[in-house]
Amino acid sequence: MNLLVLLSIFLITGFFTGIFAGMLGIGGGLIFVPILYLLLPFTPIDKAQISYIVIGTSLFSAAITSISSAANHFLRNNVDNRKAFYIAFGSIISSVISSFLVINLTQFILQVIFAIVFVLIAAKMLLEGKKEKAGKVGVYKTLHEYYGILFGLGVGIFAAFTGLGGGILFVPILSYLLGVEFKKAIGTSSFIISITGIAASIAYAFHRPMGIIAPFQIGYIYLIAGFPLSLGAVFGAYFGVNIVLGSQTKSIKKIFSILLIAAVIKILLTF
Repeated sequence: MNLLVLLSIFLITGFFTGIFAGMLGIGGGLIFVPILYLLLPFTPIDKAQISYIVIGTSLFSAAITSISSAANHFLRNNVDNRKAFYIAFGSIISSVISSFLVINLTQFILQVIFAIVFVLIAAKMLLEGKKEKAGKVGVYKTLHEYYGILFGLGVGIFAAFTGLGGGILFVPILSYLLGVEFKKAIGTSSFIISITGIAASIAYAFHRPMGIIAPFQIGYIYLIAGFPLSLGAVFGAYFGVNIVLGSQTKSIKKIFSILLIAAVIKILLTF
């Protein structure tokens, strides 16, 4: 496939992924991962490394996407800074350490666990009662914010193993377990992913791949894909943030639940 065509596809994909990232507090890995699996075989990378390059490049792109999204949310006072700090602290540690285990361990058991978790969270969001008052939806009896460190450790492992980022779990954790209003959970998740993604990306960049190293490949990050995805997403994230802040919480939850179901399908297809 022509390089210009590839770059254009990555750029356009990044733009639309950025819209969803800004809307839902995800890093975009749910879209980046399948796109990279589809298109990287048309590039000069070593095909034996493709799974690891997909993960590393997805995390790199998600980190930059989330920086843009997080900045927009932060400027609109839509980030819980304290809870973001505790979760990010845990997820940075686990994502960096886990990146060194990914190339040696199977992710089958991890995928099964998270597929089950996604289904349960999606079902909860879809079946919540209609009597909840606007503005209070998603706020429940909460755990102490220190538990955020433990949640961060767990989600950091998930991010490092799948390349999906952590937003798909950070948002429900912040909303249902740590008492953050749903829209603010989205902004806080973007902030956490940006920090975690940078740490995980650096870890993947420092790996020394076995076999052929393609031009513009740093460790397991392929910049020819990562940069256009990120550039497009930066612009898309601006629109996504504006959409979520102007939408009803109930509608955003429905969209997020559909995203969770899509994640389950993606995981099942990898078995």
